[in-house]
Amino acid sequence: MKIKVTCVQMEPKLNNVKYNLEKMVTFINEIMEKDSETDLIVFPELITSGYECGNKFKELAEVVESSNSIKVISELAKKFGTNIVYGFPERDGNLTDVLYNSSVCIDSSGRVAGVYRKVHLFDTEKRYFKAGCEFPIFNTSFGKIGVMICWDTAFPEVARTYCLKGAELLVVNTNWEKPYSDDWDLVTRARAFDNCIYLVAANRIGQDKELGFFGHSKIVDPVGRPLKELNDEIEGIVSGEIDLELPRKLRSEYYTLFQDRRPELYKEIIKE
Repeated sequence: MKIKVTCVQMEPKLNNVKYNLEKMVTFINEIMEKDSETDLIVFPELITSGYECGNKFKELAEVVESSNSIKVISELAKKFGTNIVYGFPERDGNLTDVLYNSSVCIDSSGRVAGVYRKVHLFDTEKRYFKAGCEFPIFNTSFGKIGVMICWDTAFPEVARTYCLKGAELLVVNTNWEKPYSDDWDLVTRARAFDNCIYLVAANRIGQDKELGFFGHSKIVDPVGRPLKELNDEIEGIVSGEIDLELPRKLRSEYYTLFQDRRPELYKEIIKE
């Protein structure tokens, strides 16, 4: 099955959800006007709020069931018949003092397919967010996806877990910071190759307070080669067509990574 995917490389305005949401809406409209057959649109991590919000995350976080951003984006997903994944600060609906660094997957009917809560928090994120503890598979109109947020991508176990659970595509939302662009390019390509699977990744650009971000949003093929990428520090989109049958074909031929696994010998990697 061939599908069309697009990553949005965007500069959010710190602490300004209204501005950021309006910009997201503009991008979605432009993408769908350009190609109405787009199956998936991916935005960066924490795109509704910006990254260095500090204690402001408490004000900016949204409960999924009452989220205005989810309502707005869901209406567009339904209108255009496309799937959309984006990052936002999430407030627990029951434990209202608990926040997560999350990504929501909205399917082509406008329904929330699920929410992924970042498992591997990085540096100061640990002050404001609680770590997630699950790797859920989301069902979309074209197949099953697994979502990773930023630092998750540095852990091979995350992508492998998704693939063992049946993911047909890996999606990454990130705010990977300067000057670590080489690291970002490496881990995205490695996670695709590790699992012989397509990976689509959206990184932001711009400056918050102390941190700057470089972009390098990309679509990576199942053997780790970038098919499309935006390596300039500018806003824009990265679009391409991918064939979800190709990973299955490659895995049955030369790239027999899953057939040749020896899980009985890997016990050391899960020891504390």
